[in-house]
Amino acid sequence: MAHLPPIVADLAMILLVAGITTILFKKLNQPLVLGYIIAGFITGPHFNFFPTVSDTANINAWSEIGVIFLLFALGLEFSFYKLKSVGSTAFIATFVEIGGMLIVGYFTGHILGWDHMDSLFLGGMLAMSSTTIIIKAFEDLKLKGQRFTEMVFGILIVEDIVGIIMMVLLSTLAAASADISTLELIESVMRLLFFLVLWFVLGMYLVPSFFKRAERLMNDETLLVASIGLCLGMVVLATHMGFSAALGAFIMGSLIAEAPSAEKIEHLVKPVKDLFGAVFFVSVGMLVDPALLLEYAVPIIVLVIVTLVGKLLLSGAGVLLSGQNLNTSMHCGFSLAQIGEFSFIIASLGMSLGVISDFLYPIIVAVSVMTTFTTPFFVMAAEPAYQFTKKLLPQRTLEWLDRYTEENPDNNGKDSDWRDFLREYFIRILIFTTMLSAVALGSYYYLQPYLSGKMSAPYSNLLTALLTLVVMAPFLRAVLVNKTNHPELFSTLWFKKRSNHIPLTLLLFLKILIAAAFLYFVFAKLLGLQSLLAALATAGAAYFISSSDWLMGEYLRMESRFLVNLNERHMLKHREALAEAGEEHLYGWFDEELQLARYKICEESPMIGQTLTQLAFRELYGCNILQVSTPEEVIDMPGGHHILQKDSTLLMIGTDSQFKLFDTAINSQRLCMTLVEEPVTMREFMLREDNDKENVSVFLSCAITIDKHSPILGKSLKDTNIRDDWHCLVIGLERGSYTMTNPNVSLVFEKGDLLWVLGKQKMINQLVREEIL
Repeated sequence: MAHLPPIVADLAMILLVAGITTILFKKLNQPLVLGYIIAGFITGPHFNFFPTVSDTANINAWSEIGVIFLLFALGLEFSFYKLKSVGSTAFIATFVEIGGMLIVGYFTGHILGWDHMDSLFLGGMLAMSSTTIIIKAFEDLKLKGQRFTEMVFGILIVEDIVGIIMMVLLSTLAAASADISTLELIESVMRLLFFLVLWFVLGMYLVPSFFKRAERLMNDETLLVASIGLCLGMVVLATHMGFSAALGAFIMGSLIAEAPSAEKIEHLVKPVKDLFGAVFFVSVGMLVDPALLLEYAVPIIVLVIVTLVGKLLLSGAGVLLSGQNLNTSMHCGFSLAQIGEFSFIIASLGMSLGVISDFLYPIIVAVSVMTTFTTPFFVMAAEPAYQFTKKLLPQRTLEWLDRYTEENPDNNGKDSDWRDFLREYFIRILIFTTMLSAVALGSYYYLQPYLSGKMSAPYSNLLTALLTLVVMAPFLRAVLVNKTNHPELFSTLWFKKRSNHIPLTLLLFLKILIAAAFLYFVFAKLLGLQSLLAALATAGAAYFISSSDWLMGEYLRMESRFLVNLNERHMLKHREALAEAGEEHLYGWFDEELQLARYKICEESPMIGQTLTQLAFRELYGCNILQVSTPEEVIDMPGGHHILQKDSTLLMIGTDSQFKLFDTAINSQRLCMTLVEEPVTMREFMLREDNDKENVSVFLSCAITIDKHSPILGKSLKDTNIRDDWHCLVIGLERGSYTMTNPNVSLVFEKGDLLWVLGKQKMINQLVREEIL
């Protein structure tokens, strides 16, 4: 008789039992997760009426794989646009809820007499609500689409992210024991942040690009194999770096989620996730010991009450603190009052690390099962509870809540320029510092020792420094640019108040200091120069890098590719939705974003007699001059050599924020210009020109595809002579599904770019003659 490995017999039994129980639970309209847990209990060692598994070690290994695929699938469903769209309510509510439940769970564990690590993991397990259970309850009660349900989904998205981070921190605390210092904990958090940013930036640049380039070569089989291979590869890398396998799986899932084929990958991975997920939940049920449940009946009841009451109050309070009204807050609080599958994952983490007691796992399973059954009743009880609370609270309190939660546009817009600028500034500093640190550390710990073994010291040091500088240079160029991704924010703040000059100068100095520190590291540590020579070399390199248009073009090429990958799936869905709704844009995406306005130059204006190159409208304010008219003549697409005269009227094109900056500069710099025609969208302007029968010279727009024969392929906007050669103005560019208005002059044109230009009939004639159109 052929030998059959025990794992095959064990899998056959647990999957057969799981299939029968899940069919039964489906018939009873109950969550399938409960069916898997019951199947695990039946096939586990604590239930002797049926044969039990013979090799629990193999089942535990498979369940760990199940956790990996559950988190991988969770990452595939995640979207950075979803995270951006949830708003501040989800973040505030999540941090209040999770922070509060961590504290409540920890002290509850201590009151029950449990040790430090059991109490800490208990807090983590009680903090996480169940996405599966909540979605099912909303579907059964037909509540999807309501305001509070959308907020609950937003909170669950943020909860998943915080849950992943919490698992990493719990692993760190467990590995370092309870004696970990505050400094070591901060170091662990910073290390986690460093790797998250690094993986996000590199992964978003590489992973979606890989799937797009290989799309034609992949069928369903290779797509599935490649996706799972990338997932397990990231799991190995994360584990090697000292993080959990679950973190690596989630990160890779979230990166693949931005690829155009993400929905297909999600569909292909789902059966694999369902299989291994079933094994995981069955393994959870195997740990349920009835004797332990009876022994710990009182703690179970206590934890059920703590979970229901604590999550209800803390979740509702978090939503209320974020500015939502009492009705919405109470509905959210009642909906989130349970724990589920993520709690099992945290419990299994504690078990695998050997830092929690054996009794804690079945207790959490019991609490989860009981709160699962209460979820639909709590959701239905939210409205009656709100009406009762409304009658119970004093009228003065209700009026105060209404004032607290009502929207105030004036307050929301206060100091918004500073808020937007600082958010963008520090995000970019974080990304650039992370990337530069990764290059510096990689060169110091890996590249230099490797090259030292291949060649003598002076040459190995020189080559290491040279390669490091080449990789760093585009990022250093971006750091040294006196702008964020929205350059008008810096200029707006600079022109708005003189008191803004000092803080803006300090922030600018900080960027220069960061760039100089990395350059000094290269010359002093990698090349081995003395301090004075290293400082001089740093100053020279900083000057060269900051003045290089080529480096700026290379950085913009990388940034645009990153943004294409980040935006492509969202933009494709947006355009598909517009097409299904029958909405058509007359000229394209830019006709609503770009605006046109006319300004007249006063007789005493300091700009009279200066060339457009000297005035640098585009560099300072982002606006372009489309036309200059005087009583004697009208000049379309004026060049940089054009000299402004008195009584000139400028037709300018730019975005709303750029015109706000320009208006601020007019007042603060006393440019002596008056607005004679309010800004209107490009669509309105073009329609108005089309309807003007007396206007024989209307502006025209067209899109030019840059192919391999294009004369501007591989050149930057600054290096081309588009304005003079084609008699037009570049107003926008599409790269993939990423769009740019008034693209940076250093941006290098790539094959497949769609260039939007604006001009008159002369432009069309020239483009036809050169066979561009």
